[in-house]
Amino acid sequence: MPPSTQQTKPDLVLSTETFDKIHKTLKELERSTHSELVVFSESNGVPITHAGRLDSVNLPALSSLIAANYSATREMANLVGESEAFKFLYLEGAENNIYLCNTGFEFLLTIVFSRKVALGMIRIYANRAVNELQEILKNAKNKEEEIEKHILDSEFNFLLDSAFDASFNQKSK
Repeated sequence: MPPSTQQTKPDLVLSTETFDKIHKTLKELERSTHSELVVFSESNGVPITHAGRLDSVNLPALSSLIAANYSATREMANLVGESEAFKFLYLEGAENNIYLCNTGFEFLLTIVFSRKVALGMIRIYANRAVNELQEILKNAKNKEEEIEKHILDSEFNFLLDSAFDASFNQKSK
């Protein structure tokens, strides 16, 4: 199968506990920056959660465009010799601006804010939020790996026991 059509396992599956922590971080970011909208989405364009006013914003469409923009700038970074994608992108509009952040683990954070809000303040709080999100996601990834390891160990032990039982049953006949 060509690489572009391969199905891959998601990098991380979010639990309810993790989702709640992420949403709390977004609400705090929205409050502290006086943002119009803060969006947490997968890098493939699927929105996960948001804080702020959606009003007439089509969240799935916005998330898809954010992902496409991020993907394009990742390629630009590659073309200019960057070994990794750009961490932060700033888009300036007539009324609103967008600050896009790569949180790692294949997730993006987007902040939509009025031009009246200082970019420096957005950058400071965005950096803080990205660090919090990375910690939340790292902890979730560690828990997921521990659970997978435990499940695989249990499954392996069950299969091994079954194989031993089957081999002894065949010899005793």
